[in-house]
Amino acid sequence: MLTKSIKQCGMYTWITFFGLLLASVSASASHRAILFNEQAFDKVLEMWPDFVESVNNQARGVEQHGERGLITQSPLRAHLGQLLREQPTPEQYAEGFRLLVNESYIRGGMTTFGSRLNTSQQITAYHTMMRKEGRLPIRFAYSLDLARQAIPTAAAAGFYEYNGSRWDTIEMNPWVWLHGMSAEGDWDAPNRGCLQDDLPVKAGVDRREVKEILEICPDFNAPTVQALMRGVRAGWRFAGVHGVGSHAIRLFVQKLEEHMAANPKQLTLDYVRSSRHGFAHGTMTGAVPDVVAAMIKYNLHLPINLRRALSIEPDNCRQNYVEACINFIGPVKTLLDAGVKVVGEGGEGSMGTSNPQVYFDVMGTYVNRRVGADGEIFAPGEAVDRVIALKLFTYRSAEFLYGENKVGSLEVGKFADFIVADKPFLSGPDSGVRDNKVLMTVIAGEERFYNDGYQPVER
Repeated sequence: MLTKSIKQCGMYTWITFFGLLLASVSASASHRAILFNEQAFDKVLEMWPDFVESVNNQARGVEQHGERGLITQSPLRAHLGQLLREQPTPEQYAEGFRLLVNESYIRGGMTTFGSRLNTSQQITAYHTMMRKEGRLPIRFAYSLDLARQAIPTAAAAGFYEYNGSRWDTIEMNPWVWLHGMSAEGDWDAPNRGCLQDDLPVKAGVDRREVKEILEICPDFNAPTVQALMRGVRAGWRFAGVHGVGSHAIRLFVQKLEEHMAANPKQLTLDYVRSSRHGFAHGTMTGAVPDVVAAMIKYNLHLPINLRRALSIEPDNCRQNYVEACINFIGPVKTLLDAGVKVVGEGGEGSMGTSNPQVYFDVMGTYVNRRVGADGEIFAPGEAVDRVIALKLFTYRSAEFLYGENKVGSLEVGKFADFIVADKPFLSGPDSGVRDNKVLMTVIAGEERFYNDGYQPVER
């Protein structure tokens, strides 16, 4: 069985991983994958009994991938890594979180952020910190993620529904609050956005390769996707689920409307609008009229990671789609002008980096439509001014995280969370937005970061 798989997929290299022999292989549609030998496969099945079912539900474009021990998507690879390595204690998680916050987040001017939590150990760690210290080093809105949890698929399908609808606000806990559900990679994915008929492939490209294998659209037979849909039916909110392509959002709306019709007493229009359902990344949403109208009708929020979009999606456009593809990449201004609730997103490629000026750099991407000072400019008509860029990362982000009553702007009754920058953000050339530096970060009235090179001058 292993030999057959290698011949079909093409073996490249052998590596040793936790004492088990694995192979890096190439699957159809140029997907990278990992192939187990029988010893490794047996060991994984001891720890992950429904591994075959899980892989077969998620991997695309490969026949009988689970039965051959083949993983082709990153959530499953990451899940496997978490299962095999020794899990840190809550104290170790907490110390790692403090280190990340102190060395990266607050140096970049972040006072509140939202993200998914992948494991139960992480949730335990943050609430242990709250119990012992009464606070976290930064305000944190989290969503519960299923993609990397070691939960049998039968249980995963009902996970959100049987927990009951739970999502909180900053008033309930000013340091850590649950704001919805997520499932990393189980809807669609960056560079693999679900576009279908909204964006044709270019001449000479195999449509099946792009639309049936490359693009990742929700698989409603997959237990994690079932979990999300049953969660919506039970009243949960989408908070960290990929909404990368226009058709992916359309499919969500279709399912949402089905559940509203089936559960009219709970899922009223007012309830759905107040839920502020939202997605992650938004790199290829375009501005398709029916999708835009639906986002406005149901008050869907759309975080757009423009830095990520401009880094990866232009090559995707050039390789696979017609010229109009460029207009699908983060059309921030068009969506805002139409009334869509666009949210500024940092995310991968900007958070967790050693660059202490990261968010000024990210806001510069929205203003200049380029990554870095010398990057190529894409769809300049979709640029926004620096005031709007700032609002996307302050008030609008706070609104998406259910924190706008306490953070996101400096007003009486809100928390004293703010930064001091080295120059007036609202003046100067647009090309210089990314060059602003954070001199001080204050959270809850407490100085959390101070640039030692800054020497204030009295006037």
